[in-house]
Amino acid sequence: MKKMYFKVLSIGVVMFTLWSCTGNNNDANQQQQIPVPVQEQPVQAAPVDSTMPQAQAAAPADAPATTAQGLPDAITTFIKQHFPNATITGVEPDHDHGGLEYDVYLNDGTQIDFDANNQWEKVESMKGVPAFFIPKAIASHVKGSYQNAVITKINKEYNGYEVELNNGVELRFDGSGRFMGMDD
Repeated sequence: MKKMYFKVLSIGVVMFTLWSCTGNNNDANQQQQIPVPVQEQPVQAAPVDSTMPQAQAAAPADAPATTAQGLPDAITTFIKQHFPNATITGVEPDHDHGGLEYDVYLNDGTQIDFDANNQWEKVESMKGVPAFFIPKAIASHVKGSYQNAVITKINKEYNGYEVELNNGVELRFDGSGRFMGMDD
């Protein structure tokens, strides 16, 4: 019995030794990252002449804007005209399609995406997309087929519109507002 005990113990020790040499020890395999100190160069400020008007520093073009500042006038005018009681709470510039586009967020929960030509391309609102954005044929179809539903998203696409209702139904329409089918 003692021989069997020592044999099993010896096999266990050999297996443990082999296991620990196979590289399964995570600490031994991790690469160490050595922090590199960064030297900051002192910045020399130009003398300030309090009698001269100071220039405003421009934000980099790709820096996300957090307010309406920096939005094209066409977009701010559009928002003031169609959302007179709302304020802009956030702006995300987007360089996806070769031009500068903007996603604008309003304090009432509405999000409007504008293309590079400052034209709206998508509107989302859990309270319902304002009627101004919805072509009459689409509004008529939704009212006739989904009496209690509210359009919470409308997206202009190259071949028409995609509409999402508050009940989760997604519908597709052509450019003239003719119903094309349900979206997958």
